[in-house]
Amino acid sequence: MENFRCGYVGIVGRPNVGKSTFLNKALGQKVSITSGKPQTTRNRVMGIYNAEGVQAVLVDTPGHHDARSELNRRMVHAAEAALAEVDLVVLMIDLVPATKAAGADKAVLSKGEEVLLERIAAEGHPCILALNKVDIIPRQALLPVIDAWRTKHDFAAVVPFSALTGDGVEPLLAEITRLLPKHPPFFPTDQLMDSSERFVVAEIIREKLFHLLQEELPYSVAVEIEAFDEEERGDDRPFVKINARIIVERSSQKGIVIGRGGQMLKRVGTLARKDIQRLLGCGVYLELFVAVENNWTKNGRLLRQLGYE
Repeated sequence: MENFRCGYVGIVGRPNVGKSTFLNKALGQKVSITSGKPQTTRNRVMGIYNAEGVQAVLVDTPGHHDARSELNRRMVHAAEAALAEVDLVVLMIDLVPATKAAGADKAVLSKGEEVLLERIAAEGHPCILALNKVDIIPRQALLPVIDAWRTKHDFAAVVPFSALTGDGVEPLLAEITRLLPKHPPFFPTDQLMDSSERFVVAEIIREKLFHLLQEELPYSVAVEIEAFDEEERGDDRPFVKINARIIVERSSQKGIVIGRGGQMLKRVGTLARKDIQRLLGCGVYLELFVAVENNWTKNGRLLRQLGYE
């Protein structure tokens, strides 16, 4: 263990730049939910990357954005708090808008990215610039983007990659390994995440809601696991019984989540059950029901109850 490297790595960036997709790709398993909608990740999610001589605790954070509701303020706080608690930062950007801006001779960094970079610099941790979606932009478009970012910060490494295809993920993990401090592992080397199974199950259900519901409704939805019965998990035909409460803000939203004749709720349950069975490695009996908690995104007590500290 003398030369073992271990530490916490904060994965930060604006919403929808591919942070969760990278985390899942690095670990080879879904531990953080993804969707095409921004601000899908609401909590910090830790995935544990283990390889020979290294353990990197990868902290996936909510996208940094303008916070208007109490829920959004807590999401941004979770992202910013991670910056103070890690050994290394991976700042992820989406190359598509960046290369378009560079090609049109416009500012490559958004105002929000400049603010985030200032906060990273204030903490003083080594920072890797990770340029995502290299698979869908011309290679010659990379250099102006890299040059623009390098004028703003002294990055420890700059790595173009694709979270979706995996191209460049190994070089990115190699740079993370190089920059981590020498330290024994914090977790058993076969552990993949620090979150409870209950938390990941709730997130999987919420992911399906994000994929299936109307444009704005997912932001008003939360999921709470009310029962997680493992009594028959060790049997010859093991399965787990799960009861989950889907929370919406208004009565009008309840009918949308349930759908005509219960069809939407059934689709959510069918899709979620498949992923949950893969996660738990056994059969799953999943019961979903929908409850209205008026304006829960603004209610501090309910936000704490749902884990948004």
